[in-house]
Parts: sequence; structure tokens; C-alpha cells
Amino acid sequence: MDKNQFSLTTLEIVFNRIFAILLILASIPFFLNILTLPTIILFTVFGIFLCFSKKYHLSANIIFFIFALGVYFIPVPIGWGWFSQLKELRLGGFNFNISPLFFVAPLIYISFSVRNVLGNIFAYFKTGTALRNVYFLVTLTVVLLTLLAYPLLDPFRLRDQSLGAQGNGDLGLIVLRQTLTFIDQYHKEDGFTARFDSSTKKYIYRLRLIKPLEKDLQFTKVETDGEKINFITDSRVECLNCQKVGDPYGLVFPAGKDIDFIITSDRLIRIILFTETGDKPDEFVFWK
Repeated sequence: MDKNQFSLTTLEIVFNRIFAILLILASIPFFLNILTLPTIILFTVFGIFLCFSKKYHLSANIIFFIFALGVYFIPVPIGWGWFSQLKELRLGGFNFNISPLFFVAPLIYISFSVRNVLGNIFAYFKTGTALRNVYFLVTLTVVLLTLLAYPLLDPFRLRDQSLGAQGNGDLGLIVLRQTLTFIDQYHKEDGFTARFDSSTKKYIYRLRLIKPLEKDLQFTKVETDGEKINFITDSRVECLNCQKVGDPYGLVFPAGKDIDFIITSDRLIRIILFTETGDKPDEFVFWK
């Protein structure tokens, strides 16, 4: 097989070098979070590879592509989970809680990792330079648009069980420990679960703490998608063994009692937020 057919065209080299420099520059804001250091290294190595490579390298392209899948789909606190971040941005009405600059480097890295694999495959077919250039521009554009459009168009769906709570309250740790406790080889204790009841067309969210608490847990408020629950007037909420306080928005999970907290809703609740005394939040995410 002619090795020259795997050589990059001038157009490919120029575009690769321009975006390699942009990738490295766009990685600088990630230094604000020391946990993203592995991602900074990954982006820098790929930028160098993109800048100096003059032909397709299948093994390297596949490795970078595998990492790109992780950066796009796997939400871990090292700057990954770009799909979830864009979907969460849509959930929040496109209000940027972090600088848009943090979205540039992952977009460049993922786009060119995918495009390199596509270009490598196309290189196995003997084609002219003009057709290679057209293919490069078309595939790069399609990949960019797909990466941006997919999380913005993908519908929100219900999780059977919430993600691990985000926050610094005691409730999140209690729920996590219970969720990871196995009753036997095939069953584990409930955590914070959710389901859609097709007979009533209702969404049911249930927090069961089947081991009695060692101390009271007092909440100043409980919110569903930013709306505070009034425990005196809101008929959607049931809570076995819970105690109400003088404040209509306050609630207590008493020590020594099993807790069965249920919210029945006509609509999908994406986030339920418990705020404990001392302004300690526990955010439970139910959308995916």
C-alpha cells in the first residue's frame, strides 16, 4: 500500500496547526482547577501531536478517540462530561455559571479526535487532493455541529435512582452509604429512587432511610427545580415519621426513626435540593 496516501494535505496541516494552537491556549483556564491537570496534559499532548503530525497514525488516532469518548460522555470532576455539561447548561436556561472558555478546549479536542479517525479511514481509499480537502471540511463541520446539537436536542429522561448527592450536608452521605449497602448478592438497599407510574401518569420520588438516624436531620427548605415545598399546604408530599417545624418550609428527619419521604408530581422533577441547618445543601439529580 502506498504510504503517501496517508500523508496529510496542505489544507489539513494548516487547519490542524491553527486548532492545535487554539486548543493549547483554550486549556489555560483549566489551571484554575488542579483536578483538571490530567485533562490539561491530554489536551496539550494532542495539540502537539496535531501540530507536528504530517500523516495519519491509526494507533494514535484510536487512542485519542477513546479518550475523546470519555471527555464527551463520562462526567468525572477532571473536566470531563462535556455532554452532560451542555445538557445542564440547557437545563439552566443557558445561564453560564462558568466561563464559556471552558467549553472551547473539549470541543476542539473531541472534534479533531473524531475527525482524525474518519480521515484515517478515508485515507485507505486512493483519492485526489481536492476530494480529500472537501471530505476534511465536510466531516469537520458535521462533527462540530453534531457534538453541539446532540446534547441540546436530546430529551431529558428520568433516572431510576438519583446521582450521588452534590453538596456538603449529612443527608447525601447517609443516602450514599445506604445505596452502596448490599442486602445480599443480588439486592441492595434503596437510596433516593424515582419512577413513572403509568396508571396515574405521575412521577414518584421516594427517599427511604430504613436504618434509624443517629441524630436529627433538620432542613430549612426542600426545593424541587428551585421551587420551595410548603409542607403545610403542599399535598404532593408524604413523609412517614417526619416532623414539621414552625416554618412551613422546614422539616425534620428525627433520630431513631425510619424515614419514608415521597413526592408525587405531574411533571418530571430534575433536581431535588435539601438544605440542612447551617446552609448545607444536598442536591439530588434525577434527569439524564
